[in-house]
Amino acid sequence: MPAKDYYHDVVIRALLNDGWTITDEQVKIIIEDRNLFIDIEATKPIEDRIILIEVKELEHVSSPIGALAAAIGKYFIYRTALDDAGLATPLYLAVSNQSYAGILSEKIGILSLAQGKISILVFDPEREEIVKWIP
Repeated sequence: MPAKDYYHDVVIRALLNDGWTITDEQVKIIIEDRNLFIDIEATKPIEDRIILIEVKELEHVSSPIGALAAAIGKYFIYRTALDDAGLATPLYLAVSNQSYAGILSEKIGILSLAQGKISILVFDPEREEIVKWIP
């Protein structure tokens, strides 16, 4: 099983603070002989919603473009595997408010998110709360 991302536990606490229930971690999706692991599955029973979240840190990295490319690539692969499995569960990329205000607010970030149709969950790591949902 892969290691947890830097903000993994922070995102869990932010989701819990927002009324979500964490139903699984390291959600396994199998495509042929490959095992893929999406970080978090959360439910909000009152709204009858289930979502999957992949947590990524795009700040404090040596190459923000490299981190962005890796995050978008992983998101795309996971969404492809979910589609192949016939699962319509929404997939979100969780990023800190600093990442959202940084590389994701630059033209390359904006264009990449739009082109990839990537849903974003923005969280504040210090307050451990969700700041914004971008479907």
